[in-house]
Amino acid sequence: MKRIKDIWKNVVDENNAYIALVEGTKRKRSKRSVKKLLYCDEEVAKDRTKWHRIDPVKGRRYAKNIVAKLQNGTWVHAKPRYEHRYCKNRASSGGKWRDLYVPTLEDHVIHHMVMSASMKAFTKGMHPHCCGSVPNRGIRHIAKTVSHWMQDDLQCRYFVKLDIKKFFDSIDADILKTKLRQKIKDKNVLQIHDAIIDSAPVACPVGYYPSPWYANLYLEDLDWHVEQHLYKERRGKRIKFVRHFLRYVDDILLIGTSKADLYKAIASIKKYLMDNYSLEIKNSWEIKKIGKHEMVDGEWRLKKDTYWCDIGGYKFCKDATIMRDGIYLSTKRLAKKMGKQEYYTLHQCQSINAKVAWAEQCNSKNFIQKDVLPYVNLKQTKGVISRVDANKQR
Repeated sequence: MKRIKDIWKNVVDENNAYIALVEGTKRKRSKRSVKKLLYCDEEVAKDRTKWHRIDPVKGRRYAKNIVAKLQNGTWVHAKPRYEHRYCKNRASSGGKWRDLYVPTLEDHVIHHMVMSASMKAFTKGMHPHCCGSVPNRGIRHIAKTVSHWMQDDLQCRYFVKLDIKKFFDSIDADILKTKLRQKIKDKNVLQIHDAIIDSAPVACPVGYYPSPWYANLYLEDLDWHVEQHLYKERRGKRIKFVRHFLRYVDDILLIGTSKADLYKAIASIKKYLMDNYSLEIKNSWEIKKIGKHEMVDGEWRLKKDTYWCDIGGYKFCKDATIMRDGIYLSTKRLAKKMGKQEYYTLHQCQSINAKVAWAEQCNSKNFIQKDVLPYVNLKQTKGVISRVDANKQR
């Protein structure tokens, strides 16, 4: 594959630095380090539309200083701040404790600068069903793609979900740097990537902007291994063990026609991960038959020994796609809570609209009419969001 070169000039472009500052601080305007770059109180008092916006003069000056440091070679990645924080999972009502590494504002902006210039290298050769932190491949892509496989492909009968054990903590820095050099041919850009990788105790720290991209690049060869090398020959034809494949960061979904083929595919994937990356698959996987509904005692229920396929916040079967149970519960609770309030907060408006959008992508639209609209005025929530966004610099 031809490597991408001559991208250093795009990294150190002042416009790129300013855009990285604006985009990288969209949800961080309340932090002390970012507040120094916003319009001052006197200017906001004269013009309320400047509230919570970055002052272009201050922003351009800050971006120019960062570019000068990169060009002079004086920039050194600072040690990130470590946090052990409980992170909610937006695809369910729960969450888990994570080890987070928070970079400084300057380093965070440089992360955005180098990734915007390197994006072409990361997306070139990426598997079409590699999802997670990839533009246009979020939950909507997962809902549309997996439901199409389940409901339109009659040969899909079984599925299995695999999860890589402690994936982000187990990524090897040397292997990751080698993969970067297979994609990028620019010494200065590679030095910045190396500095990012070496700045924390792990190669892909949770909390860094480039980490999900590094993770996808790390497993790119695995994606194509599943796509191209897992097959059997019968009467001169190649028959794939895995009929459909999708990877959501470290969650792998395999869909096949028989259990025997999926067992062979899993064995090959486990061996490939161990031999090439020293990674292990959790032992919690189980091959299951794709669910299909039948009428039992006047109610539609899944047939015996068939199951929902749960991935990306949705549950899939042969004749329906619904939201995950945790999202149902959290949406109902939020709607009832908002129904008792006189005013909505911005966070509540954003949350309820995101959950409604989640339901609109599947067969859960009746849920909106039954459990959301009686309590919440969605036009009002969208108005709150639009008024706040109108005063922010995008």
